[in-house]
Amino acid sequence: MLNPAADKPMYEQIKERIRQAVFDGELADNEMLPSVRQLAAQLNVSAITIKRAYTDLEHEGMIYTSAGKGTFVRAPDKSAAAEQYRQRKLAEFTQYADKLISEGFTAEELVNALINRRN
Repeated sequence: MLNPAADKPMYEQIKERIRQAVFDGELADNEMLPSVRQLAAQLNVSAITIKRAYTDLEHEGMIYTSAGKGTFVRAPDKSAAAEQYRQRKLAEFTQYADKLISEGFTAEELVNALINRRN
């Protein structure tokens, strides 16, 4: 699930996993999430890392916190969520493509690699 050696910070990996679980229907609307401490212990990361992920997701409208009750999923409109997910992934792809181009690959090589992968 989480990869400490990845380029992405742990809190970003956690956010992406929660987003994907909501999008895939693994987490339902109004489903209670583990507490910050519980999830931190489960994933063997600091509570600050989980808090950062939860705070960001709350700002995005993906989750909400009810004082004294916990943190819950706020499942977005599936079509809007799908489009946001696609846009995030395309942005990540573009960043990686830019990195490869800066390392000497040509745009034509990248396009050919994509075409050949689909065949």
